[in-house]
Amino acid sequence: MRTASLAILGGVVWAPGAAHATAVAVDGEMISAVGADADIRPLIGTDTRVIEARGGTILPGFNDAHIHFLMGSRGLAHLDLFGAETQEEIERRIREFNASNSAPWLLARGWFYSAFPGGMPTIELLDRLVPDRPAYLESFDTHTAWVNSRALDAAGLAPGAEPGILKEHVMDDFEKHLPAPSTQEDLESLRAGIRIAAARGVASVQEASRGLKQMPLYEALRERDELTMRVRLAFDMLPGIGIDAWARALDMYEEAARTHKGDRWISTGIVKAFADGVVESRTALLLEPYAGAAGGIGQSRWEPGELAAAAQAASARGWQVEIHAIGDRAIRDALNAFEACDPARRHRVEHIEAPAATDIARFGQLGVIASMQPQHAEPIKNLHEIWAPNLGPERAARGWPWASIARSGGRLAFGSDWPVVPIDPFLSLHVAINRQTGAGEPPGGWLPDQRLTLPQAVEAWTAGSAYAEHAEHIKGRLRQGMLADIAVLDRNLEKTVQQEIAQTKVEATVVGGRLVFER
Repeated sequence: MRTASLAILGGVVWAPGAAHATAVAVDGEMISAVGADADIRPLIGTDTRVIEARGGTILPGFNDAHIHFLMGSRGLAHLDLFGAETQEEIERRIREFNASNSAPWLLARGWFYSAFPGGMPTIELLDRLVPDRPAYLESFDTHTAWVNSRALDAAGLAPGAEPGILKEHVMDDFEKHLPAPSTQEDLESLRAGIRIAAARGVASVQEASRGLKQMPLYEALRERDELTMRVRLAFDMLPGIGIDAWARALDMYEEAARTHKGDRWISTGIVKAFADGVVESRTALLLEPYAGAAGGIGQSRWEPGELAAAAQAASARGWQVEIHAIGDRAIRDALNAFEACDPARRHRVEHIEAPAATDIARFGQLGVIASMQPQHAEPIKNLHEIWAPNLGPERAARGWPWASIARSGGRLAFGSDWPVVPIDPFLSLHVAINRQTGAGEPPGGWLPDQRLTLPQAVEAWTAGSAYAEHAEHIKGRLRQGMLADIAVLDRNLEKTVQQEIAQTKVEATVVGGRLVFER
C-alpha cells in the first residue's frame, strides 16, 4: 500500500457496536485504510501529515442536509438578532448597530416572534429605532420581514393590513428592492461561511433553494482552489407557471446539471418546492384551523393538484424532489404528491414540524426521506409561547416526531437550516437525543418519547444525509475507498454524558483528504 498523504492516530473511529479502530489513513482524496494505530503507522512517510486525535472521536464529516448557505453567509455582515429573547434586547442591538453602521440600508435577521407582545413587532417601533434610513429585518425563520416606513417608501409600497410586516411571497417580492451584493461580495461571504462550516466539522452541505443562480459562485471558488466544502444545489420548483413552462425549466436545469454530472464537489439533481409557510406567522398549511380567535388554516402556494403534477413531472425525468412542508395539511399534500412517483428517487419532505398521526408511517411506506432539523425543536420561549399555542395542545404534542418516523421505518436526514439557526451539529445532536434546550430545560425533555439514541442522531447527520443525496456509496462512513471527509472531535462521544454533547468541539476537519480546519 502507498504511503499515506494524511494520517489520524490515537482516536476512536466512529462505529457504534463494532470493535473500535483508532486510526485512519488517507491517500489523496480517499480513505486508504482504517485500523489500529499499529496498522496505520507503517503507512506514514516523511511527507505524511499526521493528526493526533488524543482519544477523541474520529467521525465522518457532517453533511448538512438542509441549509441556505449563501443566505447565511451573506447575513454574517448584517445585524444578528438571533437569541434575543426580549424586545428590550432587540432594541438595544438595533440601536448599537445603527450607531456604528452607516450603510444605505440597515439589514438584520434572526428576531424571535416571542420577543414581542402579540408575537409581531410594529412599524412604529422600528421607525423610532431607525428613523433615518430604510431598515429590513428578517425573522429567525426567514418567512417574515419587519420593515420601517423608509423601506416601504423606497419600494413604493403602502403599509398594508399589518404595517411593517411582510410575509411569504410579499417578502420575496420585496427582495428586489434591497441592495444587491456584487459577485465579489458574495464570494467573500461564501469564504467566511465555509470557514465556519469547517470549524463545525461540516464537510458537505445541501443548499435548499435558488441553486441555479448560485452555481457560478461555487464554480468560481473551485477554479481558485478555494472550495473546501462539497455542495449540492437544489433548483427551484415554482407554482403558477403551468406544466409546459415547468417542462422547459427542467430542460434548462438538465443542461446546467450536465456540467457537473459525477462531480463530487458541486452537484445537483434535485428540485425544491415550498408547500406552505411557518406556524409562527400562521402561514403553515393546516387540516384544521389554528387555535385561538383568529383561526384560519394557513396558506398554500399551489392550486389543487398542481404540486403533485409538478413533482411527478420532475420525478419522471429523473429528478429528486424536496418539498418544504411544516403544517399537517402541507405534509399530507407532499406525501400525496409522491405517491405516484418513483420511490427510487428518494423524494424528500423538509421540516415536518407537526404531521397528522396517520401520516407518520407513510414516510417509510412511500420511501420518502424525512429531512429534519433538530434545533427547530429546541424547546425555547418561542416554541412554548408562539408555536405551540398557535397549534393547540393536540397538534403540538406531535411536534417534530423524528423518533416515531424512524420507528415506523422512515429514513432520517438531519441538517441545520442555517441561517434559521446556527450551524451547530452538536447542539443539534443534543436536542435530538435529549429534547432539551442547550441549558438542559425542561428536565426529562420536551415530548421525551421522541428522543433518539446518539448513534441514531449521528447516523442522520452523516450516513442519513448521504443517503438523502444518493451518495451513500462514497460519503457518510469511514471506510476504505470512501471520500476522506473527516471530523476529529475533542472527546469520545460514546463516553460523553448526554447532556454535555452540545459542548463538543471540533479539533480538525478534513475534506477530500485536505486539512481545512485545525484548532
